[in-house]
Amino acid sequence: MIETPLFGRFLGENKRLVFMPPTPYQMLLKGTLIGGPGMILFGFFQQATGFDGPFTSEWWIVTGIAVFLAGVAAAFSLPSIAFDLGERHYKRRQGPGMFQTLRHGSVNELDAIVLIAEPNSRYLAGGVTYHLVLHWKGEAQPIMVLQQDTRLLVPGQPLNLGAQQLLTVGLRYAQAIGIQFFDNSHFASKCPVPIWR
Repeated sequence: MIETPLFGRFLGENKRLVFMPPTPYQMLLKGTLIGGPGMILFGFFQQATGFDGPFTSEWWIVTGIAVFLAGVAAAFSLPSIAFDLGERHYKRRQGPGMFQTLRHGSVNELDAIVLIAEPNSRYLAGGVTYHLVLHWKGEAQPIMVLQQDTRLLVPGQPLNLGAQQLLTVGLRYAQAIGIQFFDNSHFASKCPVPIWR
């Protein structure tokens, strides 16, 4: 399953912890939401003034609509989760398709963050992808991959050798949220896939 990678960051003097797509995703999204209407306006400008541009006014309008709609679809399909560390609540947006589910809850519903290692030699020879996976108590909600990192290991090296960076941030995230943290990066795990009911 292909998912948009998330990265965590603390906001507001560490009062909030947010996991969102990285900055290039956000910039591309904003570019489509601003650029699409800009293209449409340029198409109308061409029609109104008779300006002879590189493409026809119809091309600018149709392409602008397509770019804008792609941005809207992306905006509705990007997963995220935000923790209010003072109020001890979270808001999660994730699920299959364009119209994702928005769920609210208390951090008391959360079980743990688990660091796992997924050998992925088909993707990158000698590569291991480490995942920080958020679990809910009693599997009340599907798991969520909070952050991931792929490293290249030399054959024969321990599987968890490249996990140090994600281990450090994972511990910090778990402590900030107030939940348990488990390091399972010393043995191979399958790619974590959330099962939506």
